[in-house]
Amino acid sequence: MRKHLEGIKVLDLTAYLSGPYATLNLAALGADVIKIERPKIGDPCRWNPPFAGHNGVSFEMKNDTDMSILYLKRNRGKRSVFLNLKEEKGKALFRRLVETSDIVIENFSPGVMERMGLDYPDLKEINPGIIYCSISGYGQDGPFRDRTAFDLTIQATSGIMGITGYPDGPPTRCGAWIGDMIPSLYGVVGILAALYSREKTGQGDKIDIAMQAACFSVVTDEALDYNMSLRMPVRTGNRNPRLAPWNSYKAKDGHLIICVANNTQWNAFLKAIGREDLEADKRFKNQEGRFRYSDDVEHIVNQWLENLTRQEALNRLREYKVPCDAVLEYEEVLECPQLNHRKMIQEVIGAADKAAILLVRVRPYQSLVSDT
Repeated sequence: MRKHLEGIKVLDLTAYLSGPYATLNLAALGADVIKIERPKIGDPCRWNPPFAGHNGVSFEMKNDTDMSILYLKRNRGKRSVFLNLKEEKGKALFRRLVETSDIVIENFSPGVMERMGLDYPDLKEINPGIIYCSISGYGQDGPFRDRTAFDLTIQATSGIMGITGYPDGPPTRCGAWIGDMIPSLYGVVGILAALYSREKTGQGDKIDIAMQAACFSVVTDEALDYNMSLRMPVRTGNRNPRLAPWNSYKAKDGHLIICVANNTQWNAFLKAIGREDLEADKRFKNQEGRFRYSDDVEHIVNQWLENLTRQEALNRLREYKVPCDAVLEYEEVLECPQLNHRKMIQEVIGAADKAAILLVRVRPYQSLVSDT
């Protein structure tokens, strides 16, 4: 893979997940990321279990050389230095680094960098080309500016939890840490755009990422007035508010997904399940009808699956090119031939005890440009 950001230096002042995930992606693109941590404390994730070392993997640190696997995963590909930015000597060293750097990224509470004399106006005087990215819960201004934020609070206040779960159940957190990761990727996009702009203007820029706003932007893809007029979005479980069948379904030995988005796929689905007799059923003649009578559609699907294994059902659906796939448990995901082919899952063998640790490798960017 070509290192597209080779030669770009990043000063990483972030901790936890939203910031480190952004710089992880920048490092994956070839940037030289220098993670700056507080003396004796560092990124709090350094102290989060599980830990790995010469004595294997454990949920407790067995000696001073053990390291958090979580910390290693989020910060691989980076260099690290400890600086006390509350003291003048530490600030002076940081300012010297800024002179020869391209990007500064931080996820302190709003106002912290300003109080230390290290916010964008200060750093811009040192290096006019510096790109300064802040990631915070609610942004650098507004009535929620000073609120503490984590993934769960962001999923709650952005609307994600409000539309996640089943109609008769409570608001539910999305299983992935998207409250941190979506804003992080917005930060990467902003930084890349600023780098491109700097090529033309020679000037850096300030990027203000609000985690709540970033997540709110992906809650729904319909127009707001459409949602309000139809009292949507609402919690629908795994169903789609406009399409059917579009859900997870239980076979004899596991679950699978079926997604029918148009009339062609509906007719193919009916052939796959041997119910061509329903092609003339007026209830199901279009998307609107199938959703209106979605309970009937669900009954048809579940009845068909009663005596089928997951693989038998998938084979039949794929024969007719009906969009479908298995719902994989995490152990199955680790064995997925496609993910392994893409080298997303690799085995790392510890030299001391030969204990194997599976690490999910972040490779979201693959060059479409030949290196020749």
